[in-house]
Amino acid sequence: MMLLGVLAGALLANPAPAPTAPEIPVGLRCLVESYPGVLCGAGPNALRWCDGTEMAFRTREQPPGDLEARLNTADLWDQMEQRYPVGRDFPSPPAADPGRLRHQPFFQKMYGQDAKAVAATTTTIRWLPGSVNLPLKVTTKNGVDRALAAVSAELDALPPALRRFVEKPAGTFVWRTVKGTPRLSMHSFALAIDVGVQFSDYWKWVKPDADGKRPYRNRFPLEVVEVFERHGFIWGGKWAHFDTMHFEYRPELLHPACRAAPE
Repeated sequence: MMLLGVLAGALLANPAPAPTAPEIPVGLRCLVESYPGVLCGAGPNALRWCDGTEMAFRTREQPPGDLEARLNTADLWDQMEQRYPVGRDFPSPPAADPGRLRHQPFFQKMYGQDAKAVAATTTTIRWLPGSVNLPLKVTTKNGVDRALAAVSAELDALPPALRRFVEKPAGTFVWRTVKGTPRLSMHSFALAIDVGVQFSDYWKWVKPDADGKRPYRNRFPLEVVEVFERHGFIWGGKWAHFDTMHFEYRPELLHPACRAAPE
């Protein structure tokens, strides 16, 4: 009995450490903090929506080696794995496609399963209201309409030499797939905009060199890009498979914990 008492006293004096909670991947934290009121938490491998449903973060041990297969089957881990470089300091040519890998079920649940559902969330903003004053359809989900209106106001105040790059938008809301793929374009969710096609470069438009590589090209001023990034939009010009006319609302990739560290 005395020995049992000694052991009990020792346990009380040195209680066993509490079990450590499983670590939440940083990509999940960036998602939850970027979409308040829609995403309400996360587990070690699950994103929790505020309606009570869960979505797996990682669905496989290793992504396929083929890029096109990875694009077509991307999960949330793929979506958050590549870091987006904010600002003017980014690799040239870019070495990755941060933001181009997208988990389509995430965006359909967030913005709408079909064209009718997305259309019901849209509103019209005025693009460059002090100069060209064009109407654009944009989703109201996550305040994307307010974010793009703020971009528009800042761009409208730029000198004409810079503003000319964005005076002719090529579209926002169009429910369609990316040409030649089964993937829905981000324009399907009314959260993307193409601008300045006449100044734009796209990787498929560039003739491959002798090694089969397509040289990186960009004619867009980075002052314009920075305006979009300040309001939650990433730029396709920072992709290895570049698309310099393209901007889309992706605040999770601009979150300080999930963007590329400065060089």
